[in-house]
Amino acid sequence: MDRFGMIVFEDLHIQNLQKNHHLAKSIADVAWRMFVTITESKAEEAGSRVVLANPRNTSQMCSRCGIMVKKTLSDRVHSCPHCGLVMDRDQNAAINIMRLGLQSQG
Repeated sequence: MDRFGMIVFEDLHIQNLQKNHHLAKSIADVAWRMFVTITESKAEEAGSRVVLANPRNTSQMCSRCGIMVKKTLSDRVHSCPHCGLVMDRDQNAAINIMRLGLQSQG
């Protein structure tokens, strides 16, 4: 925590992501919320902050040029036909999430 001024998480609504039994959804939501809350507490102690970013389109948008590149959940590689960027889908999304967090702070 001491090395980072900001930690950005997707503002996930776990209950919307899972299609399982109601109790399982509640447990997952509580676990995610607890993880974020503990991270917020530790960040505050270290003089850092936690920012929640809207996850909408973070895996679809190209982190280099901003164009939307449609993918299915099984597509694991981001390949932009506009600028040629090829990288892991999750890395592309992480860059977009970081950028959203930075933008939200002015």
